[in-house]
Amino acid sequence: MFGIPERHFARYYEILSVLLRHGLGYLIIPGNINKIEQKDLALLGVHLRAALGELGATFIKVGQMASTRSDLLPLPIIKELEKLQDRVNPLPISIVRRVVEESLKVNLESVFKHFNPIPVASASIAQVHEAVLHNGEKVAVKVQRPFLHERVMTDLEIFQVLAERIELNTKWGKGYPVRLIVEEFSETIIKELNFLQEGKNAEKIFKLSKKNSNIVVPKIYWELTNSMVLTMQYIPGIPLNQISCSEKHSKNACKIANHLSKAFLQQILREGCFHADPHPGNILILPDGKISLIDFGIIGNLSIPMKAQLSQLASGIIRGDDALLLQTLSEMGISSFVDRDSFQADIHNLRHKYISSKQKKFTIGESIQDFLAIISKHGIHIPPEFVLVGKTFLTLEGTLRDLCPSLSLVEQAKPFSRRFIWRSVGISKFWKIILRR
Repeated sequence: MFGIPERHFARYYEILSVLLRHGLGYLIIPGNINKIEQKDLALLGVHLRAALGELGATFIKVGQMASTRSDLLPLPIIKELEKLQDRVNPLPISIVRRVVEESLKVNLESVFKHFNPIPVASASIAQVHEAVLHNGEKVAVKVQRPFLHERVMTDLEIFQVLAERIELNTKWGKGYPVRLIVEEFSETIIKELNFLQEGKNAEKIFKLSKKNSNIVVPKIYWELTNSMVLTMQYIPGIPLNQISCSEKHSKNACKIANHLSKAFLQQILREGCFHADPHPGNILILPDGKISLIDFGIIGNLSIPMKAQLSQLASGIIRGDDALLLQTLSEMGISSFVDRDSFQADIHNLRHKYISSKQKKFTIGESIQDFLAIISKHGIHIPPEFVLVGKTFLTLEGTLRDLCPSLSLVEQAKPFSRRFIWRSVGISKFWKIILRR
């Protein structure tokens, strides 16, 4: 059936049943996706969000990642997927105990003086418990749901088959490298399932943040960490999304926003290694006003060539240098465009919207998302690292706006971006870009 391996029939039937129950069965018929009218997209998004939530971890993660891809999906669907929540009923302590003891090969009581049976957070991939070591140190223990890896791998194999069908049989699919996009999504999800990788990510950000006295990153207890269990320093803070509106709009909130914005600008524009999910639930405010970042399942990494390309793209857009834009996209390994004049017209409109026009407040994340949408419209597949930069800026600006509406990330970024361009492209090329007409 549709090329689905026999071993996946049960899961495929489950997926199909959920889609039908939410009125989405027509999406699996080739050609039907092309017939959806603009006015029906918002309702489609509502049903799609409900179906993804019911189908579990893989679909929730894919939905959340898809919500950052304005280059792939219409805005009404994006808006609905942004509401997708990753909250599930917690596992009983008996199962949590078994996972911890079997994976770490220890007895729970021999390692922990106290282990709170009630989790502080529970999601589709894992849940987090407070615990105390025998030396008195307080830790947070993230425990993965058992048998999750097998279910996720099954789902990802099904996605690959469906991606091939979509590329072959739909107008939308023929305009996008759907299989490549699914491969990128798959790689990200598989990394999130490996808590050793998350520990390494946290350690990277920990080292980069050492000189910033306003940012706290939990240390990892490697002797109590493996692919299924992650043990880290417990940080006694309040998640940003639990702070009251009156507290958020206080003078202290703007101070927090200032520290937060500078920390992320340093990570992205100077270090090229950054926490890629700065939503309010992943940011803790400590009693002394310091900020702690948590959840390092996804981080972004920009190589030196990538940083150079990013700075050249920004310079090309700002200076109106379409030749530099096209040259940079060519250096990135992107094929020639179908319609060069149309592409340049779209870039001109983008430049007018954000730079020439004074009617709209300039936002970095939204402008990057709009640029990615233009790239996608012209059949160009942008490297996922650049998409992650756009998504991170978009999320960060939303978080900062809620904290301190008067703060401008663009103004905050100026001293960072000048050094970023200088370091990324080198002195000689820097002056060529600056003097280019």
